[in-house]
Amino acid sequence: MLSDFAKNEIFMSCEYIKSRSLLPNKGAVLNVIGENILCDYITGTLNALNNKTEYNYTVYQSKNADALSSTVAKQCFLYCFDARTQDTYALIDLTKALEYASKIKNAQFVALVFIPPLSTRQDLQSLCEMELSKVTSGSFLSEVENTLSSYCDKLSIKEIRFDNILSEDSNYNALNLHAIVKDILDNNSVEINNDDAFDVISACSISDAVNAVFTVNKHGAHGNIYNVSGEAMTMYEVKSFIYETLCSYGVKLSSADLNEKRNKFYRVLDCGKLNSLGFSPVCDNKTKLLYALSDIVADKFDIINDKINSLYNGKLPYIRKMELELLHEVDKICRQNDIQYFLSGGTMLGAVRHKGFIPWDDDIDIAMLREDFVKFKEACQTQLPKKYMYQSYTNKDGYHYFFDKITVRDTYFSTKYSDKFDMLKGISMDIFVFDKTSDNEFFQKLHFKTLMLLRLMMNVRWINHPRKDKSYMLSKILLPILRLFSMDTYSKWYDKMLRRYEKCKTTTVLPPATDHKWRGVMPKKWFEKVQDAQFEDVMSYIPTGYDNYLKQWYSEDYMELLPLSKRVGSHDFYRLDIGNEVNVPDDNIEIKHYNHKGELL
Repeated sequence: MLSDFAKNEIFMSCEYIKSRSLLPNKGAVLNVIGENILCDYITGTLNALNNKTEYNYTVYQSKNADALSSTVAKQCFLYCFDARTQDTYALIDLTKALEYASKIKNAQFVALVFIPPLSTRQDLQSLCEMELSKVTSGSFLSEVENTLSSYCDKLSIKEIRFDNILSEDSNYNALNLHAIVKDILDNNSVEINNDDAFDVISACSISDAVNAVFTVNKHGAHGNIYNVSGEAMTMYEVKSFIYETLCSYGVKLSSADLNEKRNKFYRVLDCGKLNSLGFSPVCDNKTKLLYALSDIVADKFDIINDKINSLYNGKLPYIRKMELELLHEVDKICRQNDIQYFLSGGTMLGAVRHKGFIPWDDDIDIAMLREDFVKFKEACQTQLPKKYMYQSYTNKDGYHYFFDKITVRDTYFSTKYSDKFDMLKGISMDIFVFDKTSDNEFFQKLHFKTLMLLRLMMNVRWINHPRKDKSYMLSKILLPILRLFSMDTYSKWYDKMLRRYEKCKTTTVLPPATDHKWRGVMPKKWFEKVQDAQFEDVMSYIPTGYDNYLKQWYSEDYMELLPLSKRVGSHDFYRLDIGNEVNVPDDNIEIKHYNHKGELL
């Protein structure tokens, strides 16, 4: 079973390859030759891509060239060669693979070569990205490259060199992160010495290594060599990051002075030629170190989850506490007034998959059908405790979102977008409405496009300056006209259009979210009945059609956790004040105070 680290690396590669149009040609037959971590990830990525596309290519993974004769003719060969071993038998196997490929018409051969560790300036000079035909002799690596060069007139050949890869297999990581971390954990201390500042090294992530293979395969030139290397960093930076990440677990920092002054030790391949093909790393040094470190210490620490819990300056537990109290109140009002509501979006998914919050989520959303929403809004006018405020455009107090909210008074929570508007901004719960739409596909689209046009107009009018995206010129032209009407007028128009089919006998509803155009309409029957669902300490509700909803809203495999790179907070907060409604922190929760942000606690 793949680890979270492996799933994330494959996910990032898939996203990169699709976004850069680096997919193999439709119906292609590929052979990955080699028995190491890079080959496994290439095959895993190809299979994952094949499951998500209609390209229908075939992938084979072979241990060596001898297995090639038992399979069908291949169009693309990805041969992984470890030049660090200086194994002459491996060189013979490479020759067999080249000979086999040379007999196949229009075959593509990409050699993936792990180079010996860099230790001298001469190493770097000898590894410049020259053409295969110009390789000089003198090392085992040059023998490998001269072997490749001898077949350049028989088939299309490209070479990719790799130095350090941050993977779970320490054999392919000259950075030796595994050994460094083991020593740190054994001694419970990160030792930094003078040499660390002069030792410059690089290591690419496994996803970057895979992406480089696809980039060269697609855009690389015949007979050329391409180096793959990460961004340069010193060992001081590596160790400092490990300390920064593990210090909360009791790991200490120590230093050891060395008397001898040394020259800079530079172990970084030049990969400018690869970059010229449009290649770029998927994440920065700190992020890829974080993913690799999380995998190495997985048995001891859950640093990804702890990083999530530190969101909002360590105040996430308090935000959730207030949101759960609010959910208790809403649930009570709905039960007392025979109003049917249900958890929505990520909150519904959290209830089904986690019986509470998704670990990296920070809010609670509920939803209702229109008939229940009308009763709920009326009940809140008299039954909602005074510490909460019901927010709607009908209050005429500057609120003009496309949905209503219930907000905790005496708190402040805003994003960079919401902070621009003069309205109450605090920790809140969003209330969505599933409105009826036409059962006819043409009128459904007309309904949706009208709503989207109104949204565009309202966004421009509310912000009151032209948009900065592709709609800039249109919004600049329209803004003087839009200012002829108040925001209250636009909100009334939008609400009226939402309820266009309220009294019609239709069986279809329009999901209430700004990106519902990607999900499509849904049958009303999915939401007409509800069932109990545990959400943390609240017994709430989800619709009986939750499985269909979650599959359409997310994917068929919605029970699978998101990749590590997607486990981030859903709101990029701009200002945060948790108010004075929460208790004094207990011993198990750390809260950081930043008085310049106006904390009341």
